[in-house]
Amino acid sequence: MILYLSGTGNSRKVAERLSHNLSESLYFIPEINPAELEYTGKSLGIVCPVYAWGISPLVLDFINRLSKRFIDSASQQPVWIVLTCGDETAYAPEILKRSLQSVGLSVTGGWSVIMPNDYVLLPGFDVDSKDVEQDKLSRYVEAVDEISASISAQEWWEDYVRGSMPWIKSKLVYPLFVRWGVNPGRWHWTQECIGCAKCTTVCPVSNIDFKSGRPRWGNNCISCTACFHICPTHAVEYGNITRHKHQYRTLLRSLRTRS
Repeated sequence: MILYLSGTGNSRKVAERLSHNLSESLYFIPEINPAELEYTGKSLGIVCPVYAWGISPLVLDFINRLSKRFIDSASQQPVWIVLTCGDETAYAPEILKRSLQSVGLSVTGGWSVIMPNDYVLLPGFDVDSKDVEQDKLSRYVEAVDEISASISAQEWWEDYVRGSMPWIKSKLVYPLFVRWGVNPGRWHWTQECIGCAKCTTVCPVSNIDFKSGRPRWGNNCISCTACFHICPTHAVEYGNITRHKHQYRTLLRSLRTRS
């Protein structure tokens, strides 16, 4: 079975291909009660994006709430992780591995897959150019197929793109992101809003309501930026930081939205 988290569609695409190649069932983490989850399949895979050189707190909390019954069953099979990232993982794999180890699940193998950049909530961060985006999308299928072949053959190792200064990024920047980087109060709509409600339907944690005819963000934001990227009029903004940032919609167009 494969558990995954995705906001803009990168991790979803990777998880879907892994699921197809391995004939393993897919489970979307925000839609599952971990205490009631039953283990099935030949292995346990976790697919999620790298957040600020770490792991989304949502994923870590989910792992911490898995039942003993699930853990006892899953620990008898291989456990593997695949992290999607725009360029590098730093020590994000270690953060996820420690979380799994803390509940009794040891990682057998792990990989990273480069996908288009989508993070726009800090100065200096923006999406890739269209050429770079398309180049990354043209390469990920081969990378995922190689990972699938390794898992099928039970050939286990770990292969991540660490990048430069991984210790500083994961040990210093990531904790700051966890504490200060997710601020739902900074999301707002501008006069360009046409009331299409696409931001509401694409939110993976149902954090946006549209009762007043305009989006209103709750306190359950996971900083995935899907609402920003999906807006057809660029009317969703995060403070002033995203005002001149670009959007990444390529995989959002095919992403299953919430009703």
